[in-house]
Amino acid sequence: MTELQSSRTVVSFGPFDVDLQTHELKKGGVRLRLPGQSFQILTMLLKRPGQLVPRDELRQALWPAETFVDFEKGINAAITRLREALGDSAENPRYVETLPRRGYRFIGPVNGAAPSIGAHVDRDSVSLAPPPTDIVASIPTEQAAPSSRRRWTAAVVSVVVLTVLAWTAWRLWTVPKYVVERKLTTNSPDDRVSSAAVSPDARYLAYTDATGLYVKQIGTGETHAVPLPEKLLVMDWFPDGSHLLASRRGPGLWSVSVFGGAPRLLSDRALGGSISPDGSRIAFRASGPGQEVWVMRSDGTDQVKIAADKGSWTGPPTWSPDGQQVAYIRWIETYSAHEASVEVNDWRAPNIQTLFSDNRLGPSLRWLRSGRLVYTIGEVDNLQQASLWLTSPGKRERKGEAKRISSGVGWITYITGSQDGKALTFIRENSMSSILIGTVGTDGDHLIDQKKLTFDENQNVASAWTPDSKAILFHSNRGGTSQILKQAIDQPLAERIVSSSEELRQPRPSPDGTEIIYISTPKNANRSSTSSIFAVPISGGPPRLILRDSNIWNAQCARLPSTLCLYSVLKGDTTETYRFDSKTGAKSGPPQVDPESNWSLSPDGTQRAIVPYGSKGPIRFRSTLSGKTRELVVKGWDELDSIDWSADGKSVFVSWHHGSDSALLRVGVDSTVSVLLRSSGPLVTGPIPSPDGHSVVYAGLSTASNVWMVENF
Repeated sequence: MTELQSSRTVVSFGPFDVDLQTHELKKGGVRLRLPGQSFQILTMLLKRPGQLVPRDELRQALWPAETFVDFEKGINAAITRLREALGDSAENPRYVETLPRRGYRFIGPVNGAAPSIGAHVDRDSVSLAPPPTDIVASIPTEQAAPSSRRRWTAAVVSVVVLTVLAWTAWRLWTVPKYVVERKLTTNSPDDRVSSAAVSPDARYLAYTDATGLYVKQIGTGETHAVPLPEKLLVMDWFPDGSHLLASRRGPGLWSVSVFGGAPRLLSDRALGGSISPDGSRIAFRASGPGQEVWVMRSDGTDQVKIAADKGSWTGPPTWSPDGQQVAYIRWIETYSAHEASVEVNDWRAPNIQTLFSDNRLGPSLRWLRSGRLVYTIGEVDNLQQASLWLTSPGKRERKGEAKRISSGVGWITYITGSQDGKALTFIRENSMSSILIGTVGTDGDHLIDQKKLTFDENQNVASAWTPDSKAILFHSNRGGTSQILKQAIDQPLAERIVSSSEELRQPRPSPDGTEIIYISTPKNANRSSTSSIFAVPISGGPPRLILRDSNIWNAQCARLPSTLCLYSVLKGDTTETYRFDSKTGAKSGPPQVDPESNWSLSPDGTQRAIVPYGSKGPIRFRSTLSGKTRELVVKGWDELDSIDWSADGKSVFVSWHHGSDSALLRVGVDSTVSVLLRSSGPLVTGPIPSPDGHSVVYAGLSTASNVWMVENF
């Protein structure tokens, strides 16, 4: 073959079709974007497959004689874009080969036939073909070797060739293989990436941030927006490479074209999802925080529940390579402990199997087309410091079968992979919790003069003020060690009160204010782990044990003259709250039982203010003596979380958040609401008023999240 017939308008090679008349490049019927000059080069190469097309010839075709440009850079850029469109590389070409300093040639099979490589002979070309017969005939007879010499020469050549091949293979085998990890997005904390997925061919990244949905060409960085009527999150790509599976933060799952247009609703009850390898099915979560796993057709029909559990929740599902099974992380979590495992389920005939359990597992999981499973493990001392691991299902427990392929600072979510299983993308989140203090304005309805108390990058969580309103009590993981600290509001440094190899949390004053009462829980604890309540002098000193119980998550005391102290433990999906004596550790009376919730004890010890987890309902006030409950509806604010009483017992301070918006509220027991602070940037939460009523300490949570890619693993 020397040149394609001019009558042929569509040329095919590999998965690609090129229409020379309409100037379209398609892959699997989907049109690919290719700049004009790159398409022109592809056309010239396809018209002479296997033959050298000189750079000078390309220059003359691309630019008229009177054009003044940097031809070398222009040709190089056009070739680069062509290779990116074809998924080709200069180092290991499948289609476009570089002949250094001379030009290029097309080396892939065209229309089912292999190209005639070398049909255009170049004296600089290297040829392994035997010399022409007329040259052999011209060799003088006396120089001809006898047959034995030829056999001996052939044997020597064979040995040399085999030696060279063996040495080359040994070099390739012993060259170390380095995992390549690179950052694909560079968003700031104010515009953090909220979701992401890599395309099946690993050429495009779809991601969302605060401003919308985008598709980015990984090779060039070229990015274009995908207009949507509302903010959605990217879950997965359909195999055709032109549609995305997208979800809201709440229920709802859509098919979105990367070329624009109205999204198509697939299910109004689904929470996220994953597409099967053949594109025919979607696995998704449903019900509350995702306790149920379902499978449906890719058009949203034939929805089938395959797993459900009230006492736990699941991470995003992922499909096995053959599309017969679905895998997911199963989490059972409490305030200070959690249990996690990888489950696999045959979706056609549900049969749940636990592959392995590890309490350090993160929520994200990906089953690659190669059959390997990618999961995340958090460090024992800091679950925010996670790494990617790789294993084959059923082999992880064997020594050496699990392999770490990535490590770094930050929580890992949204693991996705290319169709060939050679590239992974994931979001790495780096969060920082800072303690801030605001002064209550003269009207009592606003915070003014906000300032930071902590400036380090550790997780600092405030729990209470000292009785004199001059210092904050908080816990932190500074230096990888859990600590209880006290910091005066006018000082830059904190004073360490106590540290431990266990997890220390929630330091609060005792009723008389002379001691700090706190919770201690073993690291990597599970639901059956025993927690302890300790007391330590507020000025520092040796701690003393008050009591032990399983899975303690909250402990608070009233202020004198009341000496009431309460602590809570989790039992299934309920909370049991007990009275205890902070001096002797003795507990008394039957517990009060509530749904899982956050609560605060009033200063006089007469009632608890309760906000159930995931609350979209009222604040509940429950008597500590009789157990009677009354409800207070906070109109217009139905996503409340943390709660704490004012010193006078006439109001509660609560935090609210919805998406990226958050606020600190003061809610009177008479239902009046004051917005103390509202933020659309860093999340504000956990307001705690000072005993003198002049200030409020709260947490500012800032998170930077970006997309990373891992290859060569």
